[in-house]
Amino acid sequence: MTSSRQLALHATLPERYVRFDLLASTIDHTGRLLALLVDPAQDGSSGLPWRRQGPWSPPIPRFDAMAVICDGDDVHEIPLHGLDQWFSEIDTLGEGVILGAPRITPADYVRAEQQSTSATEVALVRNVQSFDGDGNPLGAFYAGDGIEQLLTDPSGRIWISYFDEATYRFVDSDGTWSCSSGPGLARWDDLGSDPWFARNSTGTAVSWVDCCALNVGRSLVHACPYTDFPLVAIDACGVRSVTPNPVTGCHALAVSGSTFAFLDHHRRGDAVVWQIRRASRQGAEITETGRETLLLPGGRPPTRWARGRIGRDAKLWIHEDGNPRQWYRYEIEDGDAS
Repeated sequence: MTSSRQLALHATLPERYVRFDLLASTIDHTGRLLALLVDPAQDGSSGLPWRRQGPWSPPIPRFDAMAVICDGDDVHEIPLHGLDQWFSEIDTLGEGVILGAPRITPADYVRAEQQSTSATEVALVRNVQSFDGDGNPLGAFYAGDGIEQLLTDPSGRIWISYFDEATYRFVDSDGTWSCSSGPGLARWDDLGSDPWFARNSTGTAVSWVDCCALNVGRSLVHACPYTDFPLVAIDACGVRSVTPNPVTGCHALAVSGSTFAFLDHHRRGDAVVWQIRRASRQGAEITETGRETLLLPGGRPPTRWARGRIGRDAKLWIHEDGNPRQWYRYEIEDGDAS
């Protein structure tokens, strides 16, 4: 049986930032709204360079931006100078922020694939960069091409999921380059660490073509990778469990103990439907227990796809496609437990 539930309005970017272009927006692990903003007045041309960017666009000119961290009425602004990449991922890291550029241009691939040059002598673009609360650079690293989501956890670990076109380049023992496709999900324990890849712990038992749903909680991370959508639970030591999942096609999830809420969105005729498929786990089995059609505050049905899709433990934050300035919240409540 399908019921309906109204989402809560969680946060809205303050009106005073309406004139700024928004490059990235998210909700961090404390529930604060983050945004990466650019003042369009700094560009004197007819078209802003950051508006023209696609995955294979040429390098952009350096520009200034501002990260804002909104905690209710308390807003902290962090000036960021000389950015040189198309950053569309943001999260908090300590008192500052971390940015991710999902795509890497072909020029960077060409440099990396020059077989006459030792791989250790070629610097891959560092498409993840971190800044402190005053905007000073803290560090940067190469994270591969095809980033889906970048999320940090309360311990400062950095989790990055990838979509199906993703690649990751690494150095072989003989000093040449190798390229791996489908990295799926990776974790960096800090800015200077080497990445840990979930697929190395799951082997051929799990396909990591695309990490469709990700939940980064306080102590556990859950992911549903494409193509079979198993529920993979991960802690600080590695993969904890892999559970077959009958709820396929999910795009996000919330987790509360053995209770799960999988987000799906699809078309029904001319309408766009956001739906939660509730499920529970008993032993090594997940069973779907019910469905909820999600409505926006006031009972309004959404008219666009669900975007953002930030899962952190029992909470899930979503915004309508085209409006990342306003976020809605779904939460697994006590009565949802099976």
